[in-house]
Amino acid sequence: LSEYSNNIVQKGAQSILEARKTITKAIKSDLGVLTKVFPCLCKIIGELDTAPINIGSMEAQNRFKFIFQMFIRSIATVSCPVFLFLDDMHWADELSLQMISTLLTDPELRNFYFIGSYRRNELLTSHPLLVQLNDLEKKQVPTTNLKVSDLSKSDVNKLVSDIINRPKYLTKSLSDAVYQKTSGNVMLVIQFVKCLRDEGLIWFSLDSKMWMWDINAIEAKEILHDAASLMAEKILQFPTGCIYGMKVLSCLTSNCDESLLKLCASKGEGAQKNANARKRQNVMLRKFDISILHLAVDEGLLKKKGTSYIFAHDQIRHAAYSLIPENERGHLHISIGYSILEGTHDHQIEDVLFVAVDQLNQGRHLIHEEDERVELAKFNLKAGEKAMSLATFTSSASYLKAGMDMLHDDHWQKYYDLSLELHSCYAEAEYCNGHFQEVGHVARIVITEAKQFQDKLRVNAALIKTLAAQNKHLDAIRIGFNVLSKLGVQCQLPLPDKSIILEDMIASRDMITNMSDTDFLGMKEMNDPNMITAMKFFQILTLCTFIAMQDYFALIVSHMMKLTAQYGICKESCAALACCSFLDGTRDFEASEQLAHFAMILTEKLKAVEYQSQVYCLIYTLQGWRQHIKLSLTPLMKGYGVGMQTGAIEYAMLNMYSYLSHTFFSGQNLVVLERDLKTYMQQMIEYKQASAHHIVSPVRDAVSKLICSTTDCSLRPHEETYYSLLFATIVSYIFCDYKLALELLEKRLDSEKLVPRNCSFFGTKEFFDGLIYLAVARSSPDLKWVFYFKANQIISKLESFVQIGKFNSEHKLLLLQAESECVSGDKDVALNKYKLAIATAKKRDFIQEQAIANERLADFFLRHGDSNAAREHYGEAHSLYIQWGAKGKASHMCQNIPF
Repeated sequence: LSEYSNNIVQKGAQSILEARKTITKAIKSDLGVLTKVFPCLCKIIGELDTAPINIGSMEAQNRFKFIFQMFIRSIATVSCPVFLFLDDMHWADELSLQMISTLLTDPELRNFYFIGSYRRNELLTSHPLLVQLNDLEKKQVPTTNLKVSDLSKSDVNKLVSDIINRPKYLTKSLSDAVYQKTSGNVMLVIQFVKCLRDEGLIWFSLDSKMWMWDINAIEAKEILHDAASLMAEKILQFPTGCIYGMKVLSCLTSNCDESLLKLCASKGEGAQKNANARKRQNVMLRKFDISILHLAVDEGLLKKKGTSYIFAHDQIRHAAYSLIPENERGHLHISIGYSILEGTHDHQIEDVLFVAVDQLNQGRHLIHEEDERVELAKFNLKAGEKAMSLATFTSSASYLKAGMDMLHDDHWQKYYDLSLELHSCYAEAEYCNGHFQEVGHVARIVITEAKQFQDKLRVNAALIKTLAAQNKHLDAIRIGFNVLSKLGVQCQLPLPDKSIILEDMIASRDMITNMSDTDFLGMKEMNDPNMITAMKFFQILTLCTFIAMQDYFALIVSHMMKLTAQYGICKESCAALACCSFLDGTRDFEASEQLAHFAMILTEKLKAVEYQSQVYCLIYTLQGWRQHIKLSLTPLMKGYGVGMQTGAIEYAMLNMYSYLSHTFFSGQNLVVLERDLKTYMQQMIEYKQASAHHIVSPVRDAVSKLICSTTDCSLRPHEETYYSLLFATIVSYIFCDYKLALELLEKRLDSEKLVPRNCSFFGTKEFFDGLIYLAVARSSPDLKWVFYFKANQIISKLESFVQIGKFNSEHKLLLLQAESECVSGDKDVALNKYKLAIATAKKRDFIQEQAIANERLADFFLRHGDSNAAREHYGEAHSLYIQWGAKGKASHMCQNIPF
């Protein structure tokens, strides 16, 4: 990105302003996340006064992936497409590969082109790069694969002919000899020809004014088996200072800034400042003039780009490194590491920390003195913590493990604080890496060795998250409740009776909901450290119980409300209020709305951005009871965006699930919804959100069936889970397969017994249940009144929903009443209700239910012999289905209904 930043800067102030505006609009307030990793972007964005909000480790990684994705989207335009080329991808870390994969599978990212190169012979089948490539193939991402093999004998002749500007028929003897020695390896061919020139075996004749060669001498040279040995021979032809400089450079990164190299070129003065450094080094850095490296640059072995020296090829770096005797390498790495640290000002140590610690770690097997080993352990802790802050958890775990390995067996007794910090941080890093077994191992060590309970909290939090990630929710809850009991909060196991949990929650809730806004915002802030910690652990447990174990979810929310009422407000209180609002959502609407209001204003007051996504998800998932469901779409999308930007991916995706399902039930265009489903379900896969992907799948299936022809797809769901059965029931009814719809409805009712909280979608579930019962009642004389009675029970329920709010339920109730009156035989009342249902659905902008009401009215007219009126309303229904995007349903009508 340095090249991108420099290009923008070179274009002038207007380009900088436009780029800054574009990037800021895409990323909003979290620009610091980018500039922390890519300081070069400060040239465009400027220095930032505020740091990114502090969030958990895993959340930080998710946030960075999303923000980087938004950044690339913002800069990749039609007028300025982005071409990204990565060489040597076989060395890339897993996170970098995942980020590239995310960009390549992003359907919203256009004007972006990626080229990557790697050596296939250096990869095992389990290598992350091959895993990602296979994944891209499965996702049908368009790619072009080019296999670059060795040159053929004919190609070598063309190359040699071009190099010395002689006809191919004259260079054949030379090129055949080159091919014999190099087997067509491109790098070997080029370097071999250069060596022949250096050795005088190819020369330019001033007499004949053309290139000549000694074919016998060339054919007598040994066959070359690898590029490294040839490069090593070439390097050895340079002066001693240049050779030594290339050795030092080979110990550092492939791309090394001149300022870093200068620290190593000044006689190792930095390392010699330290008596310990002098004692530990058998091989000291020698002074050399870095300007002598221009010889290697001139020969094409190094490149000078700005202030950086870069090896032209990794094989050249390997060749330079091979010239260092093995028994000297570790000492040289140590010398380089301490030279960098000792020669850098304290305020700049952060800039060189990774390079210096990497050098010291490569020679750590030579460090035996205890004080030196402890010193290196501390450096590794700093590097590990910095890597954690940058969301590079693989690197972080590597540094922290190296630090742990530097400590002697009695380190817990002699260096307790250092040992605790290394192990706790390592457990968090390995949780983020998905190495759950390692987390358990380290957690057991800390729990055994920790002197006090507070010192065990970090690993216990990591352990709870680890167990939840493995769907071991009950184990996670047990550990969480054990921690909470030691913090002074007793949580009963097994669970108390539901009525007791509800009673406790209502008591705490009422203490808060009876307050005015002023009184609520004037509540004291929680200052008891144990209670603050308890709220944080409860917050961790809310996520792992929200979907899978909602009985425990209610108990946890009850405790959080009680602590808020008793000890005061904290950031986690925002989540507690939203959770309680969610649980009250179908039981006490006024209390639910008040809690939702308090959650929103408290989130703003405490600037609890890290919980904003959860608050939006819980509140706006149920907002549609009192106001139009469409009004929930914008805040749910905001909740998704905030969740992605703060790394709260689980709640971001739950916001998106509610957004997509509400879009479906509010009658938005299905073609647009199908595109959104594809985009966001792909994102759920990228971020490993299997639960969210699973519950969104039925929405996708329903949309697909409504858009396509029924001849191309079965109406039966792929699996018989609650949500699959619910959406399949609705689709079966819309396609007039009432027998199948009833079968699926009955299966869904059985599945509801296993679901602690089933979703009504603001009366939509009851609406279609009633329609199915009444449709079956007309066609089943023997069971007519059984189904009629069931439908009227649902009508009573819809009447109560209308009392809560008319926006989503009134037209549904009217259509059910019309169908009921039709079954009972009151034609005039039925006709009036049908017309009212159509008019109200149109007024409320529920196009799909307006279409259904027109179709049912057409059925009514057809049964009573008025074919003209039937034709008119069938035509209107057909037109409305087309507008909705349900072309499959519209086609079904054309095939099955005479209009």
